Amino acid sequence: MEGRRRVICGATQTIGLLAFIYLFYTQSFAFNPMTFCFGKRNLSKWNAALMDEVGVRHDDFQPSLQSLVGDYDLRKLETSGFACNATVHYPLVCVAINHLKIDIKTMEIYISTRLNSTNGTDLLVKEKKEAVQVRPYAWSQFDLLKSVTPVKILREPPQTPARYCDYNHRVPAVVFSSGGFAGNLFHEFNEIIIPLFITSRVFKSRVQFILVNYNSYLVEKYKSIFTSLSQYEVLNPMVNTSIHCFPGAVVGLKFHSFLAINSSEVPIGNSMLDFKDFLRSTYGLKIVNVSETGSSTPMLLLVSRRKTRMFSNEYELVDMMEELGFEVVVVKSNKRMSKLDKFAKLVSTCSVLVGAHGAGLTNLVFLPPGAVVVQVVPLGLDWPSTVYFGEPTPHMGLHYLDYKIGPEESSLIDSYGREDPVISDPGSVFQKGYFTGKEMYLDRQNIKVDVNRFKGTLIEALRLLGRTAPLRRG
Repeated sequence: MEGRRRVICGATQTIGLLAFIYLFYTQSFAFNPMTFCFGKRNLSKWNAALMDEVGVRHDDFQPSLQSLVGDYDLRKLETSGFACNATVHYPLVCVAINHLKIDIKTMEIYISTRLNSTNGTDLLVKEKKEAVQVRPYAWSQFDLLKSVTPVKILREPPQTPARYCDYNHRVPAVVFSSGGFAGNLFHEFNEIIIPLFITSRVFKSRVQFILVNYNSYLVEKYKSIFTSLSQYEVLNPMVNTSIHCFPGAVVGLKFHSFLAINSSEVPIGNSMLDFKDFLRSTYGLKIVNVSETGSSTPMLLLVSRRKTRMFSNEYELVDMMEELGFEVVVVKSNKRMSKLDKFAKLVSTCSVLVGAHGAGLTNLVFLPPGAVVVQVVPLGLDWPSTVYFGEPTPHMGLHYLDYKIGPEESSLIDSYGREDPVISDPGSVFQKGYFTGKEMYLDRQNIKVDVNRFKGTLIEALRLLGRTAPLRRG
């Protein structure tokens, strides 16, 4: 028995030594034992069996990765396996279609190709250092990118010591950040969720997300969305500090416009209606059209702000809305709105959404097609109100109305005379700098709505719903 134990032990050690030699050669010198044993011509059956076992091969991801670049960049991508794209207003997005290594601890990506600069990115590509730096956040306004950890893409020269892969992934990576304005519903959808949908939908959930500036609150809040877009847990660089290898990657997120998806921009063919269908499927929203709400009394959701741009006569507004025949639901708690699995279902049963310009209006993405969005536009905020909500809303199959308040409806009239530029010329205030205008009109302004004038806007909302206001009670 003693001798037999020695034989078994010796065999185990031998197998372990052979396994070590195998890993050393395959990792360090790209040694392929299958090619060595069978030759290149005899590998087709082995590759077919491997594809059946794994379910997908590396080559299958290339069309998806290629769809994320335009025609000009596509030629560079096909030639070198790597291409980047940037515009004046939006940050750099880079795509690699060959095998690469990501050092999660340093957020350095190593690829075995020359780093070509494309579309105005010459200043971002340091040819001497063979490096590209990307801050993977979808909006670059107001120095937002300063709070986003940079990701460095470097060429790995053939003569450098091999970096071992702690994890070998069968799917590509999408690297993005939750820096910037995360914590604000509008910016979360505008710069993270919608761009992530645009960028990753082409992979049909076969993709690994790597979240730079990892935010556990954000991951939990949008867990249903992340789970729908990827079958893998979001990778946290602050916890997993290993070297991960991928068959390709996208660094950064595609951004088309504010709360918008342009079907003519890459990847071609997506739309905001597709995104709303995705949300309806993700959150189990049953109502496909506002006509299916099933109530003789249309439900109106009033977003009640608690700090700035508050309705100081909110009770009067609610009384007027109920007199017009609406069932009014007033939402005051950001905590309630952050529980999207439940709140999305509530919004999907509403026919009208009313609110002052602000992040709460972003819940319009959960409204059923045919519903009406009514934005109360505070003094000085015509441009962001139009661009952030007014223009995107019709592309979601929704009706849009705005109510622009007059000087007497703004709390600023109590501190400034009617002829003061703060009241008469808000544009001149913004010319002093964005943050000067922000402090005045976003942070210091409340609203006392002219109820009688605003009633006309809600009667128009009823008309758009195919309803009429009830006769005045008497």
